[in-house]
Amino acid sequence: MTPPLSADRNAFLPLALLAVALPFLIAGSAPPTSTYFNQALAFGGCGLWLMVWALGTRPGTAGSSAATRWLLGVGVLLLLATALSSAPWGQRLAPLGCLLLGGALMHAVARSCRDGRGSDWTLPLMCALLTAGLLSVVIGAVQVFAPELADGRWVAFATTPGRAIGNMRQPNQLSTLLLWAAAAAVWLSLRERRSIVQLALVLAALVFGVAMTASRTGLVGVVLLALWGLLDRRLPAPVRGLLLAMVPFYALCWVGLEQWLASHGVMFYGDDQLKKTLHGDASSSRGRIWANTWALVQAHPWTGVGVGAFNFVWSMTPFPGRPVAFFDHSHNLPLQLAVESGLPLAGAVLAGVAWAGWRARRALVDADEDRARDARTALFMLVMVGVHSLLEYPLWYVYFLLPAMMLAGWLTGSVPASVEPARPPAAAPGWRLRLGPWLWSVTGALALVASVWSTVEYWTVSVIFEPELSFGEAEPLSARIERGRRSVLWGHHADYARATMAKAPEEVFDAFDRPLHHLADTRLMIAYARALEGRGETARAAHVAARLREFRNPASAEFFSVCDAPGSDRRPTPFQCLPDPELPAALMRP
Repeated sequence: MTPPLSADRNAFLPLALLAVALPFLIAGSAPPTSTYFNQALAFGGCGLWLMVWALGTRPGTAGSSAATRWLLGVGVLLLLATALSSAPWGQRLAPLGCLLLGGALMHAVARSCRDGRGSDWTLPLMCALLTAGLLSVVIGAVQVFAPELADGRWVAFATTPGRAIGNMRQPNQLSTLLLWAAAAAVWLSLRERRSIVQLALVLAALVFGVAMTASRTGLVGVVLLALWGLLDRRLPAPVRGLLLAMVPFYALCWVGLEQWLASHGVMFYGDDQLKKTLHGDASSSRGRIWANTWALVQAHPWTGVGVGAFNFVWSMTPFPGRPVAFFDHSHNLPLQLAVESGLPLAGAVLAGVAWAGWRARRALVDADEDRARDARTALFMLVMVGVHSLLEYPLWYVYFLLPAMMLAGWLTGSVPASVEPARPPAAAPGWRLRLGPWLWSVTGALALVASVWSTVEYWTVSVIFEPELSFGEAEPLSARIERGRRSVLWGHHADYARATMAKAPEEVFDAFDRPLHHLADTRLMIAYARALEGRGETARAAHVAARLREFRNPASAEFFSVCDAPGSDRRPTPFQCLPDPELPAALMRP
């Protein structure tokens, strides 16, 4: 599907391609985070888009809908929960910034829709998502059919033969992007009155891309796409039939991929996914992490463990049946809210979102044809990423979070003002009109500056792991680590290097707090246990060792080998061989 002519004339389309499409397509990366540049570009690009739009906008008199105001209230609760957490401050700055920018984007899009200028956002957004989706199909095809052409710069290396992972390197994320692109294709086709043949070709390409991911989340998404066609009677009959046809077409793609790859000596990864599902492992190890998370919720029902503290508390709490992977998220959005912020706040957040959705229902049924189609498209896309959020955490990635906030603004801003009149203006309406664009432009500018500052800080950490990235001759490793530790946002990576490389980790004990709140893995837990033992805190050292044993990670075999070696009954008993003291996680913070 070629871009609509009206999109060519839209001044914000280049900004949307920069802020929304390109972050999904960047393949290049620098350690320690494979998607850093994708997320930094999404954050800075959306800030730039908001700033440019705000500087040229003249808001109308229509106020925000009640649904928009409820979502903004939910955002305030999340901001407070993040700000009041006990996690290291630097590791809360990025979530706080994303929540602020996301709220500003949602409010700006909602106000634009209420003022009749929603196309400033919606048309560029949908064109960008469709562009990212179609190009990602090409990337996925290279990874599946010609993996030798992947160079890591334009196309990410395929980590699993016979499976598309996109340049985000995550097949489930790729499937959600492709289904968002499918919704964008439907919306653009109806808006621009394109032929059903064009739409069929585009949807076929995108659903084929979903099949290449072999993602069970993607399969659920294709079913949701068909349900949209089944339930939305405002869609033209040919479009509804086409959406329903995507389920059998997906099945044909699955069979075709299986046969083609088998003929080339490659096993289609979807076969393994299907076998695991049929044998009762429909959620991989998610069932166990959900059970562990619920146990933590029961232990901390009122205030939770604190935003950003889930991995640390979970890693330091006895769970003999824990999954062996190191999880930094519960892989379920409601559970994550409950375990980090407590049941009262999680309940308030979910109730606020539900009530906002209820107040926005008028956009689905009482709006005119175009506005109702807008709202139903936005709702489908939000449901799609919402279902994904019940299994993983896509909204913890900036390139999904910020477009989702725009979609939320689109949905809530589509409520007709005639059905739900705006609140009466304040005593000084002129001041209010000037204040809105000023806040939007300042927020956008700060986001742009923050993305540049973050990238500069990130570079000081990247050179620790890849000294060839240094400008000029690389400094000694110790100097690079010390420089990286000064980074507010990314210093925990430098602390990790310092703590795990130290010959006497107890001498660098101050380096453990930040990385333990980021992700406690085998190397870090071994170093932490030895540091505690070196400080004479044998009970705490034994507790960490007992938790590490629960992960059953082969990398820890040497650490525990002393317990099974000849003469292992000697005295004193090595701390990693002592009985588990089962201390509270609250006592385990450095």
